[in-house]
Amino acid sequence: MKIVAAIFTFLWTTVWIFIGVNSLLDTSKQIERDRNFAQTQIKPSVDFVNNFKKSYNKLPTNREVYTWERDHYKDYSSDLNQRDDSLISGFGPVNYIRKSSDVISNDQSRFTNANWKKDFAIGVWRGEWMEYYYSWNDSYETNNYSWSDGFISLFVFTTIGLVPFVFWFYFYERNKKSSTQHWFGKKPADGIH
Repeated sequence: MKIVAAIFTFLWTTVWIFIGVNSLLDTSKQIERDRNFAQTQIKPSVDFVNNFKKSYNKLPTNREVYTWERDHYKDYSSDLNQRDDSLISGFGPVNYIRKSSDVISNDQSRFTNANWKKDFAIGVWRGEWMEYYYSWNDSYETNNYSWSDGFISLFVFTTIGLVPFVFWFYFYERNKKSSTQHWFGKKPADGIH
């Protein structure tokens, strides 16, 4: 049983440390992927809306944004046949946000500073979360993975990998004490004297 436990502990630890090291080594690539995502998925829509606003002194309508988006992103998910512009919504990868009801409920608190008469936001679904651009402070809220995140991942995965060692040493020391007591002529107390 000790051999099986030792093999399991070694394999478990090796796998988790391997995952942690790979996560750390992938950090620079993840940083670049995040930067590239913001540049290719969010910024073109932001530039379109800002250029439209400069040219026409107003923010574009949903129809104008999603018509542009259809051509730029080759995204045909918006129903541009709606008569009422407010009914045209972006179900595709990039969402033009002009009112609170356009925001998913979990993210409402991020939009408290928006003045919807003059502000807009761009939201992009990233697979598990939304990333945003906010016009009211000209800022992006993205994943922003960093080297400290890479080191934290390494620490977390290594800690998970070392958990079996805690149990291994605890049971090994406990068994070692009971076998040592037996060799020195001490019998475990059985409660009868």
